[in-house]
Amino acid sequence: AEQSRIVTRVEELMRLCDALEAKGKLDATQHAQLVSTLLGTLTASATPEELAENWQRVAQHFDLLLDRPQAIDALEQTLLQLAVRGLLVPQDPTDEPASVLLQKIRAEKDRLITEGKIKRDKPLPPIADEEKPFELPVGWEWVRLMDIADSRLGKMLDKAKNTGKRYPYLRNTNVQWHHIDLDDIKEISLEANELAEFRLLPGDLLICEGGYPGRCAIWRDPDREMYFQKALHRVRPQGGVAVELIAITLESDSRAGNLDKHFTGATIKHFVGQALDRYVLALPPLAEQSRIVTRVTALRRLCGDLRQRLAERLFMQARLAEALVAEVA
Repeated sequence: AEQSRIVTRVEELMRLCDALEAKGKLDATQHAQLVSTLLGTLTASATPEELAENWQRVAQHFDLLLDRPQAIDALEQTLLQLAVRGLLVPQDPTDEPASVLLQKIRAEKDRLITEGKIKRDKPLPPIADEEKPFELPVGWEWVRLMDIADSRLGKMLDKAKNTGKRYPYLRNTNVQWHHIDLDDIKEISLEANELAEFRLLPGDLLICEGGYPGRCAIWRDPDREMYFQKALHRVRPQGGVAVELIAITLESDSRAGNLDKHFTGATIKHFVGQALDRYVLALPPLAEQSRIVTRVTALRRLCGDLRQRLAERLFMQARLAEALVAEVA
């Protein structure tokens, strides 16, 4: 008789769990739509003034919006999109325009070519209108990556030819978003004449060529000797261009799915050097680049704090539930 009562009770509870699960999925769908709609009004803003107005609408529902990790991820992606469009910090009409910066970079390249220190870069096609996804603020310029940086694919791993001294090197698995994992470092053979070509310098941006194409992080260690292999591109900005700005743009496009069109390969995707050189980004004046990087860094720190607080709240809720169950038992 008790077996029958147990089975009946379990079946009732299972039906209740199924109903709660279905309700939870519906709530998650509605929540995702709400987040998408409200954050979408921010990215649709055409001016800083319009953004401020739309932000007030979002702020009214802040607690409701940011009650789960996916919403904080969406907020962070929105902040990156606003940053690369010039809507996150105010423009200063006294800033030297990006066009002047490009002229200086071009003049320096021409000087190095004349002195035989670098090869003349291959001409790239003009940036077409369809490659420009939004209107630029005053003083900004559309550029291809090759216009503002030097890129280099890493050392080929050919054991038959690698007879030189061994040195530490990075692979694409070492390069994560925002940081470089140094827990598992391999060694590669390099000849003396290859050391300068493949050695990393502080401020170099490493971009995954394959496996996780487009994922990037900045090498910042001035004291540690490190090299990179062919699974990675090394991008070295010129003319003082903020390497963080390039990283922010790549991450924004990656999260939005806009990088996919630059990849080759049906099954395994690759971000080949030619596609990377052609990659188009919006270039602000130098002074504004600094303001953008500072602002994004501060806001990402706040997003990290939100994630931590949310995790702590969920942990306490779980502990409370466990305590209640133990008390009932």
